[in-house]
Amino acid sequence: MDPAAVVSAFPGAEDFPGVPDAWHWSPAPGLDFSAALSADGRHLFQVNTRDSYDEGLVRALLLTARKKSAELLADDAPLRAVPGFHHEGRAFDVLAAARPGVHNFHGVKEPELQQVTWAVFPGYACEFASPDLYSVEDARESFLRFLTPANLNRNSVPYIKLWFDNTVTKSGTDNPDGIFAKWVTLDRELKLLDGAPGSFVEFQNFRGQKFRVEWDGGDWLLSGESGRNEPRRAGLDEVLAVAEAALRG
Repeated sequence: MDPAAVVSAFPGAEDFPGVPDAWHWSPAPGLDFSAALSADGRHLFQVNTRDSYDEGLVRALLLTARKKSAELLADDAPLRAVPGFHHEGRAFDVLAAARPGVHNFHGVKEPELQQVTWAVFPGYACEFASPDLYSVEDARESFLRFLTPANLNRNSVPYIKLWFDNTVTKSGTDNPDGIFAKWVTLDRELKLLDGAPGSFVEFQNFRGQKFRVEWDGGDWLLSGESGRNEPRRAGLDEVLAVAEAALRG
């Protein structure tokens, strides 16, 4: 498999300005695909964008991915974030990479190329847990449903693993491993604890820290801060502030 030969032959493929062994092509209006060979020349780092193409940002991503080739390709981690990525005018602080099987950029038309292609995109540190906390299925769900990597104008979507059970609404999580969620879901379930004795909400942040919140008939009971296991009483506003700080900090 020669990735360079395959990609350079794509319809409309042109050399990417300022990056050796890299190409850009646009299969449809608003879609811009860019890719560069890894340092060993045997793998491909690809950036796909939809209605948000920024040549300078993509160039920085491709060059950084090539520089970090050894780290990105080192093991079987399905989803990885490399700290220290910055680009002027943007708030991104990591370069993220998803291995084949998490993305499916070329699975239909070029299955051999698919197996050597890593999807790279800019991200925020709070969006990514340690690689060992992801199964392939977890990484795929995070990549496809939460991170929206093709949108280079996106805001951060903090990593949240969620467990909850509500005795009033009768809703909850059945999966012992929890579910991925967005802030809007966590915010809603924390508020719904009011008036629901025996209910709980647990959530885990990108650092692997787990927090638990219950309602005892008058106050929210919060545990998990700085490894604290004994719950303390807190008002809803404080609980929400602690949760948001934990997810972004």
